Amino acid sequence: MSDVKKTVPVRLVYDVWFREEERTPAGAVVSVSLDEAKALIAAGKAERADPLPGE
Repeated sequence: MSDVKKTVPVRLVYDVWFREEERTPAGAVVSVSLDEAKALIAAGKAERADPLPGE
């Protein structure tokens, strides 16, 4: 099994600081780990940016 973690795209609803002093602006689509994506979405800071099945 691979140690590479799957990333998923999310669209930021609010500015997010992934690293200190490095702002990622709202509206940006970024790829993050699945756990981080779930946390951002649950906090209302991001939304899914991947296409729905069949699109």
